[in-house]
Amino acid sequence: MKLRKKNIGLPPGTVLYTGQKTDLEIRINYIQFDESDYKEELDQDERHVVLHPSNLDLVQWYDIRGLHDEDLINKIGDIFSIHPIAKEDAVDVTQRPVFTEYENAAFISLKCVELDKNQNLVIQHVSVYFGEGFVISFQENEDDIFSDIRTRIKNPSSRIRIKKADYLAYAIVDFLVDKYFLFLEKISKTIIKLEEEISLRPENVDKSEIFILRKELMRVRKTVSPLRDALNQFSRSEIDLIDDKTIAFLRDVTDHVIQIMDSIDNQRDILSGLQDLYISEISLKMNQVMQFLTIITAIFVPISFLAGLYGMNFDYMPELHFRYGYFILLGIMFLIIMILIWNFRRKKWL
Repeated sequence: MKLRKKNIGLPPGTVLYTGQKTDLEIRINYIQFDESDYKEELDQDERHVVLHPSNLDLVQWYDIRGLHDEDLINKIGDIFSIHPIAKEDAVDVTQRPVFTEYENAAFISLKCVELDKNQNLVIQHVSVYFGEGFVISFQENEDDIFSDIRTRIKNPSSRIRIKKADYLAYAIVDFLVDKYFLFLEKISKTIIKLEEEISLRPENVDKSEIFILRKELMRVRKTVSPLRDALNQFSRSEIDLIDDKTIAFLRDVTDHVIQIMDSIDNQRDILSGLQDLYISEISLKMNQVMQFLTIITAIFVPISFLAGLYGMNFDYMPELHFRYGYFILLGIMFLIIMILIWNFRRKKWL
């Protein structure tokens, strides 16, 4: 279902969730770490969440899963002095990927592309707000998509442990970009399978599969195109809280996004070719069927003529009372069939 903006006419910075509200509770994961220490408070609900005071010697990460509690978003925004526009964009699931700099913080929104257990495409809104010593990630759904990043942080030798909040923000973005590759890998395998089926058994292929794949690629491309611009701004940012060494990693993930766009365009072209191939193969099969039926008709036309001629109810007909007339007529019919078959084979119609 197409989402529409619901905050039309409201003042800028109004926190209004624009997605589909659910009865599920918002869950919050909190971790804090530095090079030598790691602490986590996982799966807290919105009623019992503890908001810790900021500590510039540590990196604090609040992973907020679910956006429909606007009061909680405002509360977190007030504690961390999140810019009102950033709060508005964080809960607006129609927001396109964008990077914005503020006085002492930065904000980036993007989309998480995943495949559910039924291998269906799921796109959810994710945004990251980070400043000196803290990162706050907002995700539309309540599923825990960042467990792998926490596993990396738990490792004392992980690069994230010796970096600051800007690197954690990069790691989150890079993790979400990697999910695009997983989606494209699934599409690529499906395309290869479809190509084999169309070449061998086109009648078993559902044409709607090609349409669905093209539609999914279009949906993903709409999220990737603005993400490239957002990451370009992120990698060229001159805000003080982004370390120069992190910029190199940001440029690398920007290159990954460009690679993803190229892959999407290539797969769309392949799907267009598959659609043409499918139509050609079906037409060829139909032509073969029509050719076979035409040959059968051509064989039986002269036979039917002879059968009809000698099936007329006249008393005085030549050869009507000839003793071997029936067998001679059958022999002539058989001879006609063999001559026609030989002629069709000579012309390679059979």
